[in-house]
Amino acid sequence: MTNDFYSQFAGNSIKASILSVEILRDALIPKLLGDDSSGILYWAGKDLARHFPVASDDDLVTFFEQTGWGHLVVITTTDDLITYELTGEPVARRSATIKSPDFMLETGFLAEQSALRTNCVSEAKITFQNRMRLRISVTIDHNQPIVNHDPATPIEIVRPQVELDDEQPEEAQ
Repeated sequence: MTNDFYSQFAGNSIKASILSVEILRDALIPKLLGDDSSGILYWAGKDLARHFPVASDDDLVTFFEQTGWGHLVVITTTDDLITYELTGEPVARRSATIKSPDFMLETGFLAEQSALRTNCVSEAKITFQNRMRLRISVTIDHNQPIVNHDPATPIEIVRPQVELDDEQPEEAQ
């Protein structure tokens, strides 16, 4: 069901209203969850990653764009630490309109994506944040392997279709 759900909406040309998403994300959910909002959103992000596992960093970047979370870039990668930078219009917009925007959903999502790929416990934290970008560092604990773990099949990322120019190069004769 997860791959079908993703494919149905990621490939839909009618995009969800930004207003509806932001009302849910930044008005309703924090009100419902209160002071526990950040922690619950972190674990919700981890749960979402289990439902929407991706196969590669390229797929992860595309998924972030499609969900409206922003533009994700891998800054550094070592055996036990991955640092991402999240930028773009969604980050800037939320930072400009919300006093303290919460990015723990994205943080938890990245932590669990790493855990799924490495089969090791992984945790993430925001290490830098301003109005235009944030850095999220994911620590992988190779001393804590995940046991009895059935690897999930990654979702098939829907890629935007690229329109070709009307002018095609003539074939060599």
